[in-house]
Amino acid sequence: MLGQATSAIPSPLYSLYADKWHYPPFLTTVIFAAYGAVAVVAILCSGALSDRYGRRPVLLVAVVLLLAGLAVFLFATGPASLVVARMLNGLGIGAIVVVGGAALLDISPERAARSGTLTAVAFNVGIAVAALGTATLAQTGFHPLLLPYLADALIALVLLVLLAVMREPHPSPGGAPLGIPRPRVPKEIRGRFVFSVLGAGAAWAVLGVCFSLEPSIASHAAHIDGPFFGGVIIAAVTLSAACAQVVGGRYPARTVALTGDLALAVLMLAGVGAFATGDAVVITVAVALQGAAYGLAFGGSLRHLTAYIPAESRGAVMSVFYLLAYGALITPTLLVGVGATLWGDTTIFPVFAVLAALLCLSAVLVEHVLERRRPRTGAMPMPDAVVGELDRVD
Repeated sequence: MLGQATSAIPSPLYSLYADKWHYPPFLTTVIFAAYGAVAVVAILCSGALSDRYGRRPVLLVAVVLLLAGLAVFLFATGPASLVVARMLNGLGIGAIVVVGGAALLDISPERAARSGTLTAVAFNVGIAVAALGTATLAQTGFHPLLLPYLADALIALVLLVLLAVMREPHPSPGGAPLGIPRPRVPKEIRGRFVFSVLGAGAAWAVLGVCFSLEPSIASHAAHIDGPFFGGVIIAAVTLSAACAQVVGGRYPARTVALTGDLALAVLMLAGVGAFATGDAVVITVAVALQGAAYGLAFGGSLRHLTAYIPAESRGAVMSVFYLLAYGALITPTLLVGVGATLWGDTTIFPVFAVLAALLCLSAVLVEHVLERRRPRTGAMPMPDAVVGELDRVD
């Protein structure tokens, strides 16, 4: 929760930073993309490091990186400082997500599915609380570029003390070989992989724009001054995503993924109309529904893929999956930033919405074609209990 809250704090403040230092929207997306670029490095490396050296040392380093990033935010002197701060936070948050999940499995492996669901909810609640709290401070003008980071740093310091006295949960640190899985996808699951990564990529593309430019786009569309409404937008997306993931976990993964992809395509197009109304309530409802569709599309795609990955290829396949997912998070966000700089954010948003809808529909089309070609004697999916545990491991 702390890690995801830290990732969300700057989002409502980007407009204040842009006004303070007079930089264009494209630079906002560069600052956001810097976080994603280094987070994937941490995700790929931290699991192997924690297997070799233990969960506690890696988590301690991760929280120190988190604090270092917060310190840079506090003393930021320009956009370059924000890039450095986001990169430090990205390294820490990526490691916390992976190693924290692994530590939960070490402590209570029999509750893998339950702890995974609670973790997903905690992540989204952390984002929502941080976004709303930061936006409220920013709206009042009471040290918005200082107090959110200080409050987060205080919680991080408490966590650092708890980690320092925590017993190592990993049963045999020091015995695992140190290495990063080589990204590859076995031939027998490539069709399912393409379907899953298209759906997840579309979902993350929407999320990237939501966390970087959509708060300011929504405020401009609704003619609302100040960052508070942007915080409401982020909270609406994350809370509805959490609810959708909890409900979607009860149904078959392929059905959930297809439903999420279709819903996200329709809702992205409907969102263009919602933004055109200029009504704050209509816009909030539209983005909340988009958040629910995002939760279904990403959660279902990931569960569908993990059900068919051979055990010996799990790390390699998930490496490719997250590399492409983060690419989908970063690339469209940067392109939208370029468009917003050249033509204006409210002009470029409908273009992005149409392209995101087409990407979602392409995932549905790919799965439809592959399902018709798929031999009925293919590999059987794993039981739901096993899939749930693998989701948490991955």
